[in-house]
Amino acid sequence: MGIVGLGAYLPGDPVSNESVAQSTGADVEWIRDRIGIVARHHAAPDETTTDLATRAGRAAVESAPVDPDLVVLATVTADRTVPATACFVQDRLGVSGAPALDVNAACSGFVYAMATAAGMVHAGVARAPLVVGADVFTRCVDPSDRRTAPLFGDGAGAVQLGPVPEGYGILATELWADGSRAEVATIPEAGGHFRMDGRGVTAVVLEMGPKVLNSALAKAGVRLDQINRLIVHQANPRLVRKLGDFVGLEKDVVPDYGRLTGNIASASVPVTLSFAHRERPFRDGDLLALVAVGAGMTAGAMVLRWYDPAN
Repeated sequence: MGIVGLGAYLPGDPVSNESVAQSTGADVEWIRDRIGIVARHHAAPDETTTDLATRAGRAAVESAPVDPDLVVLATVTADRTVPATACFVQDRLGVSGAPALDVNAACSGFVYAMATAAGMVHAGVARAPLVVGADVFTRCVDPSDRRTAPLFGDGAGAVQLGPVPEGYGILATELWADGSRAEVATIPEAGGHFRMDGRGVTAVVLEMGPKVLNSALAKAGVRLDQINRLIVHQANPRLVRKLGDFVGLEKDVVPDYGRLTGNIASASVPVTLSFAHRERPFRDGDLLALVAVGAGMTAGAMVLRWYDPAN
């Protein structure tokens, strides 16, 4: 099973650093130089996670040769506590009867959702899952907090999975979590604002990102220097580059779109994947690795071989 369709959606017009600085009191140069973000997107007041997820999901489905028979949505901003937001997305996409569920592993959520979908296929539940990552995370932060408000944006990304020839598709996955580190990044109570220990997050990213990546590579029998593109959760451009340098990969192997999207939580990995393919299309046989670290703390990595049916 592999990726046969991609989609992404960012709501509204880009929100500049000047606009964020005006509302938070943060310094424009500090935002640009310390975190590297120059723009992000904010959902309209009436836009929901379902709206964003449906737009990205429909784009992925329309670009694929198969129709979804399962919807797995990674999100931390569910429209309701019950039912799962994936059920609303399933209904909007017109795939009634297909199983639908949410996965919450914060910024690692999309990798967890991909692993969940792959397990469903292995169990015989589905043949062509649609996996979506979507969040309106700007509603989780204090808009006046200069430490967090400049970092985050809203968006959605999706992949349609389907049958691919043997040797292609998902080759290996590694997942990790440590609930003892939950206070590093958390929304401590219902209706509260997101808070994080920036240094603590960086430490976990640089500790666990390489560990889960190397474990997934070992499972797949792939060397790091064979990876054509490393798709990293875009926490912020400086941290993405730091992780790339840490594992020894050149800039052209580690796409950086976080400067234009901000941290979009569960949507970050699939949006980066979609943008990377749009800008410089993956070639048949390319080896891709996904890696993300998120609240929980959680981490996940996946290795895939790209299949291009036109090859």
